Amino acid sequence: MERESRNILLLALVAVVILIASRYNLLTPRGMQTARESVRVWWAAHGWMVLLGLAVLLAAAVALWLWRRAQNAAAQRALLERVASGPTLQLLPRADWKPVDPEEVQVWVRLADALPHDEHISFEAGGGENGLSFALHGSAEGVRAALTQFKAEWTGLFHKPGGESVPSGWAVWWVELAPAAFERAVQAASADPLRAILIEINGVQGQGCGLVQVIARRNFGVRRALGQKAFAARDEETPSKGVRALRTQEAKELEARARATYLDVTVRAVGLADTPERAQGIARGLARAIAASFDGNNPVQPVRQGSDPQIVMRREPGRMAPWSANDLAFLAHLPGRDLIQLAPRLATAPARYLPADPEMRFDAGRHHTAFLMEAK
Repeated sequence: MERESRNILLLALVAVVILIASRYNLLTPRGMQTARESVRVWWAAHGWMVLLGLAVLLAAAVALWLWRRAQNAAAQRALLERVASGPTLQLLPRADWKPVDPEEVQVWVRLADALPHDEHISFEAGGGENGLSFALHGSAEGVRAALTQFKAEWTGLFHKPGGESVPSGWAVWWVELAPAAFERAVQAASADPLRAILIEINGVQGQGCGLVQVIARRNFGVRRALGQKAFAARDEETPSKGVRALRTQEAKELEARARATYLDVTVRAVGLADTPERAQGIARGLARAIAASFDGNNPVQPVRQGSDPQIVMRREPGRMAPWSANDLAFLAHLPGRDLIQLAPRLATAPARYLPADPEMRFDAGRHHTAFLMEAK
């Protein structure tokens, strides 16, 4: 339908050009010569005005482009500063939660719509010899929206202000990972990729700390791109029925992917330690654990690395790649009691409050209090 509309519009334009040319006798040699002479005379008299007008328009366009670029850069800096200066909340899962099935986790589906426009949130798991913890970091509005969705997903979730503190002078190394292609699903190679991450962080000993940051914001363009690819696959002319069947199957898969919710995500494995070599070893070990948790049909692989600590501390987005909300849930979710047992140093919620047994309660109406008088 879109191609037919373009063809009709092109034919209409050609028809208009032909009518104008016929009206002014431009289709004959004499008419063309007369038109050229008229243009030459007009240009000799008024050409400088045209050039001046074009120069003014060009200067105005460049000034407008530079102004809008500066405005966008200022807005982006303000957004990054708002998120960087926002609060960090430590999330404390309950030790009595049943095991979590990542296929049933819907927190990122809801969170994609709940986050402030263009803002990102950082979901983090990290720690070392002194303990492990989960955390959320973002702007005040973003953290409030994220906490609402996490509490809706995990009833009884406990939280408190603050996160992991990093000793001054420690070296930092980080590795960012992304799927090879957004057209295909990111499939977990294990039942729960979070298991390998917790085991790796729990194994960090001595003067070191491991951290995984999942920085996400809503993506608004992938669904349209997938829809266009599906349309192209269906519209492609193929030489055989076998290829036609493959293209049809590909189109169906793309259409199914296009119905999902998407986020732009930076997955960052971070190592912090007293020496640069140890920091690199922790970060690369975490990156290998994440990459090995997903299969090779659409591998999650390292795409960027560095040692700038401000990127980590400010939770700045790095190399972002589209993830569907359901795929992301396999990597970023809270653990149940099965995973908590693998990381005994993980910070969990305090014991649930229960009222005292009735036999242990003091009832003033049933008991009398005797006062002892000092003997003279």
